[in-house]
Amino acid sequence: MSATVGAALKKILVALLSDPKVIKTIFGIVIGIIIIVVMPIVAVVSIFNGSMEIDTAKLTQSIQENISAEQMENFQLINDTMTKVEKELAKKKLSDYNTQAEVIYLFSLSDKSKEKDFVKNFVSCFKKNQSDENLIKAVNSKFGIDIKYEEFKNVMQTINSTKISTSGYTDKTTKNNLDLVKWCKNAEQNGWGYVYGGYGQICTESYLNQQASLYPADNEAGGPMREIGEQWLGKRVVDCIGLIKSYAWYNPDRGDIVVGSNGFADCGANSIWSYVTESGDISTMPDTAGLAVWMDGHIGVYIGNGEVIEAQGTAYGVVKTRLEGRGWTKWLKIPNIKYVEEKKNEKS
Repeated sequence: MSATVGAALKKILVALLSDPKVIKTIFGIVIGIIIIVVMPIVAVVSIFNGSMEIDTAKLTQSIQENISAEQMENFQLINDTMTKVEKELAKKKLSDYNTQAEVIYLFSLSDKSKEKDFVKNFVSCFKKNQSDENLIKAVNSKFGIDIKYEEFKNVMQTINSTKISTSGYTDKTTKNNLDLVKWCKNAEQNGWGYVYGGYGQICTESYLNQQASLYPADNEAGGPMREIGEQWLGKRVVDCIGLIKSYAWYNPDRGDIVVGSNGFADCGANSIWSYVTESGDISTMPDTAGLAVWMDGHIGVYIGNGEVIEAQGTAYGVVKTRLEGRGWTKWLKIPNIKYVEEKKNEKS
């Protein structure tokens, strides 16, 4: 197998690891390895390019028909070992490193699963508040291998661009202003893109074509915006109101974003005013993180300290901007978002 194809397969595995529906369907973290075994390279590369959607039902059938008993035993060993690793990380209150552990184990250490005290030795490499670079150094030293940090960083960036994590949220059971801010910060830090009509989907060629067809105007998803939007392939994408809707419609118990869920209407940046009960001129805006700021046809989220996170446009994606001088005219409390005060130990 060529290095190019191998790199592509690793990226596909990353994408699969970030898909909760696939994870809940069969074997979780080993699904990427299974797909490499049972699917033709052409099909695998099609998934990587975004031109083919994953049919988990057919994939399950393919696995049942093509996997040998020995292969299934190996896959089960990998799955069981990773489960033990995650349990040990949880005991040490290091569950925030689960994704890093999955990537390192699957790409570099799965062949060591049967070694004595493997789980103990692997987990010992993880420390609280540890940088990824130091983690890789610790793993390399412990197991005598040579994981390249730059390669690992690139894989993690790919994962983070699609992964949704609510770790450290104030209250996952309610939609509130503090967690909305954390959601928006995550979207900005992980490079979410902009596609008109988006509300958190992972961008594919077929999705770009769909949106260009639904919204053909040059200032929407059609015309030159269709080509510009290709920079967001493989990333989650939103439009300005879609950034807010992605949080409002996200269901952490199922890991999905469902239109109209959690009492938040499917509205636009202007039609949201039909549901707003508290607002004012931008000059009167209180310093409350999680308020929305508005100008005709556009909306963003105030995150405090004079800063706003907004899905600015196809050429920009989700970005952080200054409140002043941007042209905002009004502020508003977002409907069905609970506004609570931030405790000092909750600031981030």
